[in-house]
Amino acid sequence: MLTLAGAGGGDLSYASLKGELTSAINKDPFDATVVTVLGGAFLFYVAEKGQNPKVETYWDALVFISTCLSVGYADVFARTPAGKAIASAVMTFGPAMSGALLEGPAAASEAGEGKKAEAPGELLAVQRLIVEKLDAILVELKASRA
Repeated sequence: MLTLAGAGGGDLSYASLKGELTSAINKDPFDATVVTVLGGAFLFYVAEKGQNPKVETYWDALVFISTCLSVGYADVFARTPAGKAIASAVMTFGPAMSGALLEGPAAASEAGEGKKAEAPGELLAVQRLIVEKLDAILVELKASRA
C-alpha cells in the first residue's frame, strides 16, 4: 500500500486521497464537473499543443474534453501519452460526474429538504405494491383479449 506523509504531516495514502476526492465530488458535483472540464481542457491543450494538429486552441481542447463527459463524439483524438492519460481519466469519471451534476449537492439531499430517506423495508413494500398493481393490470389485459 502506498502511503506518504504530506508536508503538513497529512496522510497521502491512496485510500485517503480517493476518499477526499470522492467526498469533494459528492459534496458539489457541479463545481467538480466544471473544474474537471475547464482544468482537463487546459491540461489536454498543454499536452497536445504542437503535437496534435486538431488541438490548436484551448477551445479545441475544451470541445474534446467536454465530449468525454458523455459520448466522446469529436474529431479530435489524443496523440501524446499525457493527452491519452488525461482523456482516459475524464472518460472514466466524466460520465458519472455529469450524471451526478443533475442530482445536485449531496449535502442538500442529506439535509433532506423536508424528505426523509425511506428504510430498505419500506422500499421493498413499495416495490411489492407496484408488482401487485402490474399483475392486476396484466390480468385485466388478458381478460379483455379473451
